[in-house]
Amino acid sequence: MVTSSEGLAEAASNVGYHVQTFVTFPSQIMGGPVMSQARISTTPVLSSGDDIDVLVCFNEEAYLNHRDDVTDGGVIIYNSGDFEPDDLASSFGMPFADLAKSTGNARAENMIVLGALAHLVSMAQSILEDFVRARFTRGRPNDDQIISSNIEALTLGRQEAEKSGFVLGELAPSIGPKATRF
Repeated sequence: MVTSSEGLAEAASNVGYHVQTFVTFPSQIMGGPVMSQARISTTPVLSSGDDIDVLVCFNEEAYLNHRDDVTDGGVIIYNSGDFEPDDLASSFGMPFADLAKSTGNARAENMIVLGALAHLVSMAQSILEDFVRARFTRGRPNDDQIISSNIEALTLGRQEAEKSGFVLGELAPSIGPKATRF
C-alpha cells in the first residue's frame, strides 16, 4: 500500500498538485501493519486531515482496524483474493495478486490499486503512465517490459474500479509544476 499511496502522490505532484504523505511503520521486525496516507489538493495541504475518503485494504486486519474511519460517501477497496468484508455497501473488491499476475508482473499489485484510486477521482491515465515511464526507465534491457506490464496493471485497476460504479468526484485541474524535483 505504501507504494500505491506514494506513487499517487508523486504522480500528482509531478503535474502540479500539492501533496502530503504520511506513513506509519510499527516497531515490528516482520509482518506488522503498515498505514500510508496521501492527500492531494490544488491548494497547500497543511495537515493530514481527519477523514478518509478511500481506504485500501490489502488484508482483513486493515479493514477491521480502519473501516469506521471512512467518511460517508467514501469507498473501501479491498483485496478480494484475501478476504470478504462484512459490509459491502460502500466497498468493492479486486483480486490484487491475480490481476497483477495476469500482466506478467506478479509485483504489480500496487499499480492495480493505483489505477483504481485514479479512477475514483478521475485522474487522467496519462499522468499515471508518465509516472510509470519516469519511475521504471533506468537503462536496463527489460525496462520496456516492466513499463508495459505496469501500465497494463494501471489500466486493469482502473477498469475494475469502473465496474464498481463508485466515483468520488473529479480532481480540480492541477496548478502546474512550480519547482524542480531533487
